[in-house]
Amino acid sequence: MKKLLIGSLGLMAALVISPMFAAFEAHVINVTAQIENALFVHPASRLFGTVFPQEHLEQGIFVTFSESFSEEDQTRVGTVEYAIKQKPKPRPAYETQVGVDNARAWCHNNYPAAPYSSSDPSWQTYLQNCYPSLCPYLSKTADGNPAPGNDTSIPAFHDPFATSSVAHGKINKFGTDVGDNWIIDLAVPCFTGQCAQDWPSFVASQNPLADPNAYMLPPELEHEVFGCNLWFEVTDIY
Repeated sequence: MKKLLIGSLGLMAALVISPMFAAFEAHVINVTAQIENALFVHPASRLFGTVFPQEHLEQGIFVTFSESFSEEDQTRVGTVEYAIKQKPKPRPAYETQVGVDNARAWCHNNYPAAPYSSSDPSWQTYLQNCYPSLCPYLSKTADGNPAPGNDTSIPAFHDPFATSSVAHGKINKFGTDVGDNWIIDLAVPCFTGQCAQDWPSFVASQNPLADPNAYMLPPELEHEVFGCNLWFEVTDIY
């Protein structure tokens, strides 16, 4: 019993004394960083309005450095590489209902795998929340500057979910390529059963590898507003 008591006291003493052997000196290093966007994209939106089958329309988008990246005393990095991706566009009411980020994610992740059918519940729900997709019919054409060009264009009539359908750009603050002028082409599709005889040649003029039959729209979607979000994502800074 006596030995047990001494052992207990010894343990208690060790617990009390051990903090006395903690560090006698400490240094605090203050770490801060100001996080800014690297790109400036103008304008923020593009509206084609009412269009008609087999029209070919063009609008421009300018990409350059953000104000912070462009500051004269910012010399640590000078090159920005970026990707232009396409994602389905949610309807404003759905954005209000669940929030913009959640709506964008839902429209992207829930695009029906089955061909369109007006009686398909998945399509009914999808088109209630998201616009019919304009993405396959939009090209991203680079400006070719500096020659022969350091950007990757994507023609119209493509699968917007494929990694091969991502356009790529590169700008350099310390060189001549300080901004990219992209042309966004809309090659307007036709509706199944209503396409002109030269529809195949129209598709081939934009993308020789595309199957014209794969890009006809269901006639039930006539009069609908179509939409697509273009995402400019920075992939590297150096």
